[in-house]
Amino acid sequence: MFTLLAILATVSVAGIAGSIVVSARDGYGRRHKETFARTV
Repeated sequence: MFTLLAILATVSVAGIAGSIVVSARDGYGRRHKETFARTV
């Protein structure tokens, strides 16, 4: 039972971290494109 809870906790933490990384990368890419478009 504890192993199952540990696996679930690891999966949820990995999912949260992954979504944060994806949103941060997406926001950074969008900001970079806007800056590039403004300079051009």
